[in-house]
Amino acid sequence: MKPNILFVDDEQGILNGLRLALRAKRGQWNMDFALGGKDALESLGKTTYNVVVTDMRMPGLDGAQVLGEAKRLQPHCVRVILSGYADSENVLKAVKPAHLYLSKPCRSEVLVETREKALRLDELLGDTALRRMVARLESLPALPRCYMELQEALGREDVPLSRIADIISQDAGMAATILRLVNSAFFGLPQRVASLHHAVNLLGEQTLRALVLTVHLFTTLDPGHFPNFSVPLLWEHSFRVGCLAKAIAQAEGAGQETREDCFIAGMLHDVGKLVLLTGLTQEYAAVVARVRADGLPLFMAEQTALAASHAAIGGYLLNLWGFAQPVLEAVCRHHDPEVLSEEAFSPAAAVAAANRFDHELVRLHPDYAVHPLGENGEASALGERRLDTWREVCQLTLERQTGSDADG
Repeated sequence: MKPNILFVDDEQGILNGLRLALRAKRGQWNMDFALGGKDALESLGKTTYNVVVTDMRMPGLDGAQVLGEAKRLQPHCVRVILSGYADSENVLKAVKPAHLYLSKPCRSEVLVETREKALRLDELLGDTALRRMVARLESLPALPRCYMELQEALGREDVPLSRIADIISQDAGMAATILRLVNSAFFGLPQRVASLHHAVNLLGEQTLRALVLTVHLFTTLDPGHFPNFSVPLLWEHSFRVGCLAKAIAQAEGAGQETREDCFIAGMLHDVGKLVLLTGLTQEYAAVVARVRADGLPLFMAEQTALAASHAAIGGYLLNLWGFAQPVLEAVCRHHDPEVLSEEAFSPAAAVAAANRFDHELVRLHPDYAVHPLGENGEASALGERRLDTWREVCQLTLERQTGSDADG
């Protein structure tokens, strides 16, 4: 069954251009084109859509009002703003019902790629409860402008490293944090990195992107808004899990691409917690309180109270952002015990193990319930020796960082 997509704009020329640019997709998608907000509401009243894409600035009903009605009438559809505004973060803050932002002018390939990412959610995350959960969220975090500029620059051939460093340097706090992280013992670099240019030269493209995105996500939250949840501790845990997952991959003899996937997925494995923390603050506070009172694992309490976990919501978001399949799978499955019952090594196994080892070896507070990996025959496919090797690798990695902190 072909998915239904609605495009909304107040200019007939824009709609004609979209119709022409997307003509190759007519065999795969059912596409409707509404001239302005009034026509869009009529279409929403007659047809169920998987994706709604609308211009933001329109006379009469604007894009925010159209997406607000789309959210009310068809809460499960993916809602996208196509706008000429320069700053996607400000647009998404202003237009709460939007899940995703695209800037004008938008190439047809980008439109196709974005729509296909949205539609792949049906395959990757087809859980109806998850869709209902996402529909309740007013908005999802936007990709930072720095990240999008970085992505565009890295997509060009022969882009000079100085240009990459300049993009990151636009945000002084971002640049300082990345330098601090690169110089931590977790990265194991033989010498101190004194400049951002040097850091860019040493880090892989994907690792650099992940650092920029993760630093942005955590540093833009005000911890004071969430008194019963420690955003700084979550950030430290996320960074450690990325480094531990990469260390496990190195111990397995994995290639560079797989090691980078492990680091990226580890860094972003708990991004769904940030979505729930900011989108459903009161409800999530109640979930966290229950975890502390009853000693339940957080993902189980989420599933009981919200019918969806932070792992699935994180995978949903990273799919919209265009991350690779191994990263999506690792984020979605980092609490899935079955992933550690598979003999073949994967980023999903590395992140699941790294997450458990970090909770086991780093006690953040005495009320946290520890469930050591390997108890009750868990991860039996890995074998006891292999599991012990992974635990030892993680312990040495953590001890190296602790020693570095003490020396510093």
